[in-house]
Amino acid sequence: EALRAELPERRRRVAAGFDFRAAGLAARRAKLARNAAGPEAGEDLDAVKREQQALAAEKARALAALDGAPERIASGGLRFLVHALVVPAADPGEMERYDARVEEIALRIAVAWERDRGGEVRDVSRPELARLAGLPDWPGFDLLSTPAEGEARCIEVKGRAGDGSIQLEANEWKEACHQGARYWLYVVLDCATPAPRLLRVQDPFATLFAGRRDTAAYTISAAALRAAAEVDIR
Repeated sequence: EALRAELPERRRRVAAGFDFRAAGLAARRAKLARNAAGPEAGEDLDAVKREQQALAAEKARALAALDGAPERIASGGLRFLVHALVVPAADPGEMERYDARVEEIALRIAVAWERDRGGEVRDVSRPELARLAGLPDWPGFDLLSTPAEGEARCIEVKGRAGDGSIQLEANEWKEACHQGARYWLYVVLDCATPAPRLLRVQDPFATLFAGRRDTAAYTISAAALRAAAEVDIR
């Protein structure tokens, strides 16, 4: 019944579209007829004539399909395919893990902190940036910070809108293991608030997850981060 009620308007729109195409072809045919000279012009004119003839049949088929659409709707049997139970994530941080805006805020805060302490910071979070720094495409950390004096830092940055846990992927915790004290984990909590909090953990492999690993990623709770983080005395 809904299709039948809409049919006049649908027919009007379809017919108007075909009429617009027909007008364009008629104008082109008239122009070619006025400027007919040589075999190529004659071929173009014949092609326009054939298109005009085909257009009328195409319009008739389109309108017939519209007219018959309501009659093609019929009730039938139902076949069950699948069902799914959807529940909230067990970890509140899961839903915000890939929030690009949160990660951008966290990266900006981490860079600012490193520059404040005199570090020359290079963003290596994307393959093209990592290659410019002479590193593999996915080095296992986001920032390379070189101070005027002292040892360079390999910094992995994580951001959370609130106070959720964070997750290190396989290449990140392996690089943390390899770099040891040179590897830092910078976690910025409350990125969605006016007062984000930066937690800095040196050598997270030894501090947070030197034990057995069974999965490709390692989840660290916010409480564990706070307990292991460096105290910011500024």
